[in-house]
Amino acid sequence: MSRNARRGSGSKLVEDCGWAGRDHVHIGAPFRLDFTSPLAGREVVSMEKVLVLGGARSGKSTFAENWVRSLAEPGVVTYVATSRPAPDDAEWAERIRRHRERRPASWQTRETTDVAAVLRAATGTVIVDCLTLWLTTVLDDAGAWDDDDAVAGPAAGAADADAGAAAALDPAVEVAVDAAVAELVDAWRSSSATIVAVSNEVGWSVVPATPSGRLFRDLLGTLNQRFAAEADRAVLCVAGRALELPGRTPWPDAASGHAAATVVDGGQTGAGRAEATPGTPAPIDRDVERHAREKVDGLAKPPGSLGRLEEIGIWLAARQGTYPPRTPSRIGVTVIGGDHGVATQASAYPPAVTGAMVRTVHAGRAGISALAAAHGATVRVRDLGVDAELEDLPAEITEHKVCRGTGRIDSEDALTIDQARAAIAAGRALAAEELATDGRAAEELRAPGRPAADLLVVGDLGIGNTTVAATLIGAITGLDARKVTGRGTGVDDAGLARKTAIVAAAIERATAVRDDPEALLATVGGADFGAMAGFLAAAAEHGVPVLLDGVVVTAAALVAELITPGAAAWWLAGHRSVEPAHDAALDRLGLEPIVDLRMRLGEGTGALAALPTVRSAVAICTGMAALNDLDLG
Repeated sequence: MSRNARRGSGSKLVEDCGWAGRDHVHIGAPFRLDFTSPLAGREVVSMEKVLVLGGARSGKSTFAENWVRSLAEPGVVTYVATSRPAPDDAEWAERIRRHRERRPASWQTRETTDVAAVLRAATGTVIVDCLTLWLTTVLDDAGAWDDDDAVAGPAAGAADADAGAAAALDPAVEVAVDAAVAELVDAWRSSSATIVAVSNEVGWSVVPATPSGRLFRDLLGTLNQRFAAEADRAVLCVAGRALELPGRTPWPDAASGHAAATVVDGGQTGAGRAEATPGTPAPIDRDVERHAREKVDGLAKPPGSLGRLEEIGIWLAARQGTYPPRTPSRIGVTVIGGDHGVATQASAYPPAVTGAMVRTVHAGRAGISALAAAHGATVRVRDLGVDAELEDLPAEITEHKVCRGTGRIDSEDALTIDQARAAIAAGRALAAEELATDGRAAEELRAPGRPAADLLVVGDLGIGNTTVAATLIGAITGLDARKVTGRGTGVDDAGLARKTAIVAAAIERATAVRDDPEALLATVGGADFGAMAGFLAAAAEHGVPVLLDGVVVTAAALVAELITPGAAAWWLAGHRSVEPAHDAALDRLGLEPIVDLRMRLGEGTGALAALPTVRSAVAICTGMAALNDLDLG
């Protein structure tokens, strides 16, 4: 069969099935975003990917065009028309002419089938119309319409098209088609442009009972699924109306054969699992990690020249289960408050400050509030053990409260064993709330449609908590009190001496239970430390990355590692505190801090200070050219 004959076969097949993307009919007002589009009023983020599906004459192309017209700052708009000219088809030529006329003069039109090259080079906004005709061209060029040779399958009528009888390609043709599809999907995933791609929803079409018909059905359906797995939004157009589709579904990574990021209840949870197993962290996708390392090493730079940025990008890809990694869409910060019985002897500030700071965080005026506002994070505060009644605040702030303060850890237990267990359980519940997509927690934390948190931060709030942190770190690591005790809120030399003596006595009391997380918390911990430990353990069990804060949170992380061994694989150390115990705790966990800004406030501020570096790590993975792509003359 000649190439022209093959092209005619493919085009005729597309027309007969109603799959052609040639239905560029102007629907008009119903698709103006300020009236009926499901994306109306939604903030468009950079590098957003939108997949628009629909049948013949559904209005999908017009929807895509009007969506781009609605963008406040689309940048340079490139319209990629994927169909090849058909000079002998007057009707088709007239459709193309009408379609060109309705595009704004400022848009650049590219009539090409090398869509991947356009996506890799683009920086503004791209419309790809459509994937259906692109796939037809790929099959034309590969000779896939040679039914006797290239396509094999059940005889016509032998199996219902919906029964899943897939046609098979000749091996050489299959390699060519797979390579083209993989290249396009990779370009879609890694492009730095905002892209809206149009395709036909093949599942609703009449499929001819031929090997070619089944082949096209299977390949286009698979292509749509792979695009949807990497899309931020997917829209279905039917009879001039549009519906935004919920959630993402995983798709196997082309290099590893493992699923890309798994979405649980609409929120990405990295390699993720629908149900966490207490005491067992979610698995890290090591195949994706290896693939990510190969990709990062192959970027246009000497290997390792971007230092920690490369390491963090690879780390995040392995936790999300996909390369390139995605910029976290929502950072959820939970600040946990609690007072401690040693505060009056070991701190420069009175315990009353803790309750006042709970109110300050709730009012959005604390240090963590300012950083969260700058970086687009959400913040909530919870009282687990504050030595004050906070009835004037919303009930959810105190709903998990375990106690008012603790015992003096140098001479008595901080909590009962039941209180320690309750605190851990509360922390697990708080982590689960950050991952929820329905119920009161979601209503409180998110505007409608906002995803669950895919990066978590837990912050501390409490006078005397660095004394407890030093004790926990000293007990677990076996270090002397003098090596783990710092000035905390700024005590003088006499105060440091008193604090060191308290820590030494508390470490001695804790040594016998240092391997038992519940008993350790009951002996020298506190409700806030128990909740932070439960929170961190649960995050790892659910497969959600965490940015750790300073010495107090890292002390709780040591306890979380006892609760869920291996949990540390899901944590990044945001910063290095000036407290001497912090380095010891980080060494124990095998973590290297991202930034060192001489911070010691707590609240989660050090973690958020590291967030721009995390985003920079994602940027190099998504925006840099590969070394092999350079034109070296």
